[in-house]
Amino acid sequence: MRNYQPKKNNPYQLPQTAYMRALYLVRDYDRLQKELQEIPYRSPARDGQPRSGIAKPTEQAAIYMETLDRQCRSVEDALSAIPAEYRLGIVQSILKQAEYPLDAHYNTYSLWRCRFLWQVAKNEGII
Repeated sequence: MRNYQPKKNNPYQLPQTAYMRALYLVRDYDRLQKELQEIPYRSPARDGQPRSGIAKPTEQAAIYMETLDRQCRSVEDALSAIPAEYRLGIVQSILKQAEYPLDAHYNTYSLWRCRFLWQVAKNEGII
Protein backbone atom coordinates (compact mmCIF):
# COMPACT_ATOMS: atom_id res chain seq x y z
CA MET A 1 0.00 0.00 0.00
CA ARG A 2 1.31 3.43 -0.87
CA ASN A 3 1.91 6.20 1.61
CA TYR A 4 -1.08 8.18 0.46
CA GLN A 5 -3.43 10.54 2.22
CA PRO A 6 -6.70 11.50 0.55
CA LYS A 7 -6.73 15.08 -0.61
CA LYS A 8 -10.40 15.54 -1.47
CA ASN A 9 -12.75 16.38 1.42
CA ASN A 10 -10.11 15.50 4.01
CA PRO A 11 -10.14 17.82 7.04
CA TYR A 12 -7.16 15.90 8.50
CA GLN A 13 -4.79 16.44 5.60
CA LEU A 14 -1.21 17.12 6.68
CA PRO A 15 1.67 18.71 4.79
CA GLN A 16 3.76 15.99 3.18
CA THR A 17 6.73 16.29 5.55
CA ALA A 18 4.51 16.27 8.65
CA TYR A 19 2.63 13.25 7.27
CA MET A 20 5.85 11.33 6.68
CA ARG A 21 7.26 12.22 10.11
CA ALA A 22 4.10 10.95 11.82
CA LEU A 23 4.02 7.84 9.64
CA TYR A 24 7.62 6.91 10.41
CA LEU A 25 7.15 7.62 14.11
CA VAL A 26 4.34 5.05 14.14
CA ARG A 27 6.46 2.59 12.17
CA ASP A 28 9.31 3.07 14.64
CA TYR A 29 7.09 2.50 17.70
CA ASP A 30 8.27 -1.07 18.42
CA ARG A 31 11.93 -0.05 18.36
CA LEU A 32 11.23 2.92 20.63
CA GLN A 33 9.50 0.66 23.16
CA LYS A 34 12.38 -1.80 23.12
CA GLU A 35 14.99 0.93 23.50
CA LEU A 36 13.02 2.53 26.32
CA GLN A 37 13.13 -0.76 28.24
CA GLU A 38 16.90 -1.15 27.71
CA ILE A 39 18.06 2.34 28.77
CA PRO A 40 18.29 1.68 32.54
CA TYR A 41 20.63 -1.27 31.92
CA ARG A 42 23.12 0.57 29.70
CA SER A 43 26.51 1.69 30.90
CA PRO A 44 27.94 5.05 29.87
CA ALA A 45 30.30 5.00 26.90
CA ARG A 46 33.98 5.40 27.77
CA ASP A 47 37.11 5.02 25.70
CA GLY A 48 39.58 4.48 28.55
CA GLN A 49 40.90 8.02 28.61
CA PRO A 50 40.55 10.22 31.65
CA ARG A 51 37.76 12.76 31.37
CA SER A 52 36.18 10.94 28.48
CA GLY A 53 32.58 9.98 28.04
CA ILE A 54 29.38 11.88 28.49
CA ALA A 55 29.19 14.55 31.14
CA LYS A 56 26.33 13.76 33.49
CA PRO A 57 25.41 10.36 31.97
CA THR A 58 22.44 9.87 34.32
CA GLU A 59 20.95 13.19 33.29
CA GLN A 60 21.47 12.42 29.60
CA ALA A 61 19.81 9.01 30.02
CA ALA A 62 16.84 10.56 31.83
CA ILE A 63 16.35 13.16 29.11
CA TYR A 64 16.56 10.50 26.42
CA MET A 65 14.07 8.28 28.31
CA GLU A 66 11.64 11.19 28.61
CA THR A 67 11.90 11.88 24.87
CA LEU A 68 11.23 8.25 23.97
CA ASP A 69 8.38 8.02 26.48
CA ARG A 70 6.76 11.17 25.06
CA GLN A 71 6.95 9.77 21.53
CA CYS A 72 5.47 6.43 22.62
CA ARG A 73 2.65 8.19 24.48
CA SER A 74 1.89 10.27 21.39
CA VAL A 75 1.24 7.12 19.38
CA GLU A 76 -0.67 5.37 22.18
CA ASP A 77 -2.93 8.36 22.83
CA ALA A 78 -3.70 8.75 19.14
CA LEU A 79 -4.47 5.03 18.85
CA SER A 80 -6.85 5.16 21.80
CA ALA A 81 -8.84 7.89 20.00
CA ILE A 82 -9.60 5.48 17.14
CA PRO A 83 -12.61 3.13 17.48
CA ALA A 84 -11.56 -0.37 18.53
CA GLU A 85 -12.96 -2.08 15.44
CA TYR A 86 -10.61 -0.10 13.15
CA ARG A 87 -7.40 -0.16 15.21
CA LEU A 88 -6.01 -3.47 14.04
CA GLY A 89 -6.60 -2.70 10.37
CA ILE A 90 -4.99 0.72 10.64
CA VAL A 91 -1.96 -0.52 12.56
CA GLN A 92 -1.46 -3.43 10.16
CA SER A 93 -1.71 -1.12 7.15
CA ILE A 94 0.93 1.22 8.59
CA LEU A 95 3.36 -1.30 10.09
CA LYS A 96 3.14 -4.15 7.59
CA GLN A 97 1.71 -2.19 4.66
CA ALA A 98 -1.10 -4.75 4.49
CA GLU A 99 -4.46 -4.27 2.84
CA TYR A 100 -7.36 -3.09 4.96
CA PRO A 101 -9.73 -5.78 6.26
CA LEU A 102 -13.00 -6.23 4.41
CA ASP A 103 -15.24 -5.56 7.41
CA ALA A 104 -15.58 -1.87 6.47
CA HIS A 105 -15.22 0.19 3.32
CA TYR A 106 -11.78 1.30 2.13
CA ASN A 107 -12.74 4.96 2.52
CA THR A 108 -13.69 4.43 6.16
CA TYR A 109 -10.31 2.94 6.97
CA SER A 110 -8.57 5.63 4.95
CA LEU A 111 -10.32 8.39 6.88
CA TRP A 112 -9.53 6.82 10.26
CA ARG A 113 -5.91 6.35 9.21
CA CYS A 114 -5.72 10.05 8.34
CA ARG A 115 -7.27 10.98 11.69
CA PHE A 116 -4.81 8.71 13.50
CA LEU A 117 -1.74 10.17 11.79
CA TRP A 118 -3.09 13.71 12.25
CA GLN A 119 -3.52 13.03 15.97
CA VAL A 120 0.02 11.60 16.22
CA ALA A 121 1.38 14.73 14.53
CA LYS A 122 -0.64 16.96 16.85
CA ASN A 123 0.44 15.05 19.98
CA GLU A 124 4.06 15.17 18.91
CA GLY A 125 3.94 18.89 18.13
CA ILE A 126 4.65 18.47 14.43
CA ILE A 127 1.62 20.58 13.54
